[in-house]
Amino acid sequence: MKYILKFFLISLIIVLTSCGALGTKTLYKSEGNLKKPTIIGFSQVVIEDMTGKIVQGNVKIYDSVMTSELTSQNIHSKKIVIDDFDGFDSINSGLIKSICSRNQLDGIILTQLKFFDVKYTSMFIPIGQSKDTEVEMHYYDRNGKLLLHTKHNTHKGNSYWNSPAVSKTITDGTKGALGRILKEMGK
Repeated sequence: MKYILKFFLISLIIVLTSCGALGTKTLYKSEGNLKKPTIIGFSQVVIEDMTGKIVQGNVKIYDSVMTSELTSQNIHSKKIVIDDFDGFDSINSGLIKSICSRNQLDGIILTQLKFFDVKYTSMFIPIGQSKDTEVEMHYYDRNGKLLLHTKHNTHKGNSYWNSPAVSKTITDGTKGALGRILKEMGK
């Protein structure tokens, strides 16, 4: 009985501590040394006007989280609005170089935010529905080279006791994807 209890407790600890890792992924990391930037830009989210219609206020939440998280790492930040930013494929290295040069940035983070409806249950009883988020980020250096590509999915990576407010999932998703970028930089 003693061994079964130990096995159960160890298994429970592993499951609970690995939940965050399930939702956050580094999809690409360039070879070489990643330097901590002094000043970094961050774009508006992809198709910001459309995501603003899905969830009002998401732009302010995203901007606030990006600024506060970068400031907590002693990185100055600046929001950069990219005209016609409708996806990562619409960006090229020449545009990134130009933006970084004009704004004196060490690099820039581009972000895509997706929402999806999730039904929450407790012991198979529906307790509510929420809009979880998936936040995907690309981090480019001042020369337009992609250094990191991360993604955080709040449904897979966060545990909520109750149906979370959408502001909570936006915050958690942004912190998750940005946190992985900062971690990969060695911070």
